[in-house]
Amino acid sequence: MESGQDATSEIGRRLRDLRRERGLKQSDLAGEGLSVSYLSLLESGKRPLTPAILRRLAGELGCTVEYLRTGRESSQERERQRELLLCVTMGELALREGDYQRTLTACEAVLAEEPPAEGPTLRRAMIARADALERLGRPGEALGELHRLYRETVLGPGSVEWLRLAVALCRCHLLAGEPGSAVEAGEHALGRLDAVLSEPTEDHLGLGVVLIEAHHRNGDLRAARCLADRLLPQAEQPATPVVRATAFEAASRRAQSVGNTALALTLAERALALPAEDDVARCLGLLKAGYGSLLLDGPLPEPDRAKSYLSSAGRELALHGRRLDRAGCELSLARADVMLGEYAQGAAHAERALQLAGTEPTGVCVWAWLQLAEARRLQGRPDQAAASLRTAERLLDGPQLAAGRDLAEAWRALGDLWLNNQDSEAAMRAYRQGLAAAGLSGAAPLPAALRPALPSAHEVHRL
Repeated sequence: MESGQDATSEIGRRLRDLRRERGLKQSDLAGEGLSVSYLSLLESGKRPLTPAILRRLAGELGCTVEYLRTGRESSQERERQRELLLCVTMGELALREGDYQRTLTACEAVLAEEPPAEGPTLRRAMIARADALERLGRPGEALGELHRLYRETVLGPGSVEWLRLAVALCRCHLLAGEPGSAVEAGEHALGRLDAVLSEPTEDHLGLGVVLIEAHHRNGDLRAARCLADRLLPQAEQPATPVVRATAFEAASRRAQSVGNTALALTLAERALALPAEDDVARCLGLLKAGYGSLLLDGPLPEPDRAKSYLSSAGRELALHGRRLDRAGCELSLARADVMLGEYAQGAAHAERALQLAGTEPTGVCVWAWLQLAEARRLQGRPDQAAASLRTAERLLDGPQLAAGRDLAEAWRALGDLWLNNQDSEAAMRAYRQGLAAAGLSGAAPLPAALRPALPSAHEVHRL
């Protein structure tokens, strides 16, 4: 039979092991009458835990009081934890199937459980919930949770979870109309990734695709082009699973040589799993699509060359991409065709973008209506162009799109296109809305004379 001192030491050891497993510091558990120094005494077995402290720490660590006290779980509790894990897993499957509301409902049910789910289950639920919020067009709600999860990630660059969080953080800042914050988050993450994996891998592609878009949306075409040029060789000659596994294995050995066993293990497991995992094709398609878009927006647009990249991207995304990936590619193809004077093809691509974007008011949807309007006007169909512009205006007026630079830019483009369509009153209304979206609602609108009609749709370019 265990003595009282032995039992106290065992509880302290379990407390320490659970805290480390959850990636928590002693200071994360301290507070409300529990100091860091006292927690150290508890973990070293030099102080017994009172029932109140035991309950509190079990709640913080996502385990039961019984487990913390004895190291054993009741069969009823083990079954409950399995059910919670199953609930999260079904939510993740719903995410993959595009049923984001079902994901949100499942994950929030798990997060509301008392006593809480085990730490790994909780973390999976929080990550899936943030993904669902992003895809439901609620990036602002996802950002707070993503920042916290990213800061608390035990395993850094090289782990699948770290990459997923870094990309989601960058993407949500973009969706929230904060391209500067997206660039800051993406550059910081890329620097950390480069320090671990010296040769570009699919992790660089996954992060690079969203960082290129962030630079693009932030107006820094030079930085976007530079990063795209660095990563594009992978799109032209994608590495085989064996080559990619070798890169992760080499990084694992480097991590082991400096004593980072946890990271070394993560990288080695990535190397083992590579033949079975392949999101790389989607990333390569997105990279080509992003590069094609950059070629349309440079100081000297190259629509012919852009169309070649975009057509290749479209074929890859048709097999491996999501609907919004394909919609964005179709929109860029529409822009390229309009620049080349192929107005009917441009309109057809814009219509396909709208079909793929669905009914939710997204940036892709708004710009597709704007691009369709310009293509119809250039085809000599002003009434159809005006109808498309009115639809875009209704979407921009809705509450779903976040205020900021992206929204202001869309209003500005709408104003320009109304001028192209000979409706100066509608144009001035759009310009005023653009000023309001940029936080300049008190400013006087610019006179129409300073906004001459554009000769083409070159400015209709943001996704």
